[in-house]
Amino acid sequence: MMRILDLLYPPLCPLCGRTLRRSLDTFPLCEACAAELQSIKGNGLCEPQEVLPDNVGLYYAYRYTGLLREAVLRYKYKGALWMAEPFAELFHKRMLESGGYDQFDLAAYVPVSGRSLAVRGYDQTLEIVKRIAKKSGLQYVSCFYKKDAAGDNAADRKNRSERNQEDRYGYTGSPAALRNRSILLIDDILTTGATLRECTRILLRQGAGCVFAAVFATGRRDL
Repeated sequence: MMRILDLLYPPLCPLCGRTLRRSLDTFPLCEACAAELQSIKGNGLCEPQEVLPDNVGLYYAYRYTGLLREAVLRYKYKGALWMAEPFAELFHKRMLESGGYDQFDLAAYVPVSGRSLAVRGYDQTLEIVKRIAKKSGLQYVSCFYKKDAAGDNAADRKNRSERNQEDRYGYTGSPAALRNRSILLIDDILTTGATLRECTRILLRQGAGCVFAAVFATGRRDL
């Protein structure tokens, strides 16, 4: 069945769009893009630092630059939902290289806002997490929602920003689901770290035993 599907819909490299063979050692990338991506691999697990609270570990797979950055932008904003599968495969391989999933009980993820979901038609991080869960066997939970900001003018946005930098997410799950459990918190891109800080603190307040954050890529140069 897979061979038939590949004939009808051949897999494509998510970075350059070249047609691929699954037998390639570099799959789901072409050889040229795999060589470039190798040069921007992340360092895996970082030591706990100021990015996240309470000595939470942080893992990032790649640097957010070059062809990878361009591909992620197409995935998020240009409707390229097919990229979720190769991105999940890349993320999954890097997690296995960093020790795998045995230490985690559950995965959680940082969602997009309802407004962004309506515009894009999908939540880019959730689509990756679904596929990682299938590959790893790690169950995931949808326990956050992003608060849609009220007010559209610049003054409203400035006032909200000054009033509270970290009040953008709410918790919708049951505390019992997290109690004393080890949570892998997944997001797509790390920029300032504010989103992961807020969601990590929410998980810990709701009773999680420990939280480990993992992101597909980061543009920060201090990590």
